[in-house]
Amino acid sequence: MRKRRILISAAMLLFMVASLFFAVGQLLEFKRTVAFASADASEARIPVLCYHSIADHGEGNEYVVSPERFREEMRWLHDKGFRSISLQEFGTILSGKEPSDGKEVLITFDDGYRNNYSAALPVLKEYGFQATEFLVTNWVGGPDYLTWDQIKAMQGAGWDIMAHTRTHPYLPLHPAKAQRDEIAGSKAAIEQNLGTPVTAIAYPYGLRSEETMRLVKQSGYRYAFTFDDGWTSSAQDPYLLKRLFISGDQSLTDFERKLAR
Repeated sequence: MRKRRILISAAMLLFMVASLFFAVGQLLEFKRTVAFASADASEARIPVLCYHSIADHGEGNEYVVSPERFREEMRWLHDKGFRSISLQEFGTILSGKEPSDGKEVLITFDDGYRNNYSAALPVLKEYGFQATEFLVTNWVGGPDYLTWDQIKAMQGAGWDIMAHTRTHPYLPLHPAKAQRDEIAGSKAAIEQNLGTPVTAIAYPYGLRSEETMRLVKQSGYRYAFTFDDGWTSSAQDPYLLKRLFISGDQSLTDFERKLAR
């Protein structure tokens, strides 16, 4: 089993053990299916793609997509008439303030790998696309991770720069004070360095609790993205939004199936 899957499985086990020491209503299961109002004709649905690293050395690692495969996927989106959107447009569509034409896609990257700048950015520019980067702010400037200068260049190219906590912890396994430091601290670091508001966060490993969600809301975020696989819709809780995980070991046909309505 791949290393990151093992880590996530271990986190799930710890999460279950930890739940014995909290009120039952406090915790959400890791892969909770969000049950809200049933879909109707007016429900907006948007595919939110979740990438991580774009590199050639990721054979056997589902979190690493090769540059060649990434280009194929972006070309396919372009040829099928999809257009990438900003988080602002994402919000106006989900809130019903702007109609959906069924061809929007929100492209996101987690963690802040340096190859998002060197490998992904040029391809997205080529096809007229933009993206959202969810940064682990304490990793900025580290080996293999983006620098603030690169992040500013990405922002200048139309990317939204959002939060992925300070150190990528298993949030629900920490007390409220530590969670708040991770959640609010990441937001503050980005806003201080870039001077633009941070309105969205992605939960590390997708792990969250009712307390985590409350702290995210209190910290001033409007949206929070999970690791739950599926299209995002206006019927979902804005702090439990789904994404489509794009794996490095999937085929282009698999990618096409994910984008099929």
